[in-house]
Amino acid sequence: MNTQFTLLIGIFTQPKNFDRRHFLRLVYGIQSTPIARVDVKFIFCNITNAEHRTFIALEIMRFNDIIVLNCSENMNSGKTYTYFSTLPRILPTRYDYIMKADDDVYLRLAPLATSLQPLPRADLYYGFVIPCPSMNAFVHYMSGMGFILSWDLVEWIGRSNIPVNNTYGPEDKLVGQWLKWGNKAKNRFSNKPQMYDYPGTNGRCSHELIPDTIAVHRLKKWEQWIDVLRFFNVTKQIQPSDLYSISFD
Repeated sequence: MNTQFTLLIGIFTQPKNFDRRHFLRLVYGIQSTPIARVDVKFIFCNITNAEHRTFIALEIMRFNDIIVLNCSENMNSGKTYTYFSTLPRILPTRYDYIMKADDDVYLRLAPLATSLQPLPRADLYYGFVIPCPSMNAFVHYMSGMGFILSWDLVEWIGRSNIPVNNTYGPEDKLVGQWLKWGNKAKNRFSNKPQMYDYPGTNGRCSHELIPDTIAVHRLKKWEQWIDVLRFFNVTKQIQPSDLYSISFD
């Protein structure tokens, strides 16, 4: 099957989170989907620690999967705006979709791509709508666990006066406000119950793990990651070999 669209997943993280990045490289490196080209990048602001700069330089040389934005690391002071507004200027090629994701979310790339396949390639805002009980994607905003904008909306964020003058505050909520004030994102899709928080971590945003999952959020502990990977039988794919003996029974 030919690739039908492209998706860039930008995982917001911090330079110090080396272990998490290496783990996520494994998690996403063993996934694929025939219907989309999916690239995964780690997103930082400027690296101020000398040791981090050296280690991250090695990561870039080996993996080439890091984007360093011209900003200061922050949660509610414009990193999201800088991310979306910068990409059209620095990427060597355009993507159909751009995703912003947390580093504590597990994304299943094949179901994600399948869910995007029939959707519009323009004016699209996709994710998990807040508040948690809501099924109306046209009210409020998409959760920061992972939301997607079509390329035209990313370009609009970079050239419009609306986002640049409203960058301080809860950033995922601000994105929803930008789109509302700009009369954008006529195509909205909230993918519930396939996107959710890990069981027991966040009230009505959480539910039990389900087979058709696209995203599980709030994986703060290693035992939660292991539980999720086991539920989806991720390590069952390991091939038998005389070089090792690993049992998951």
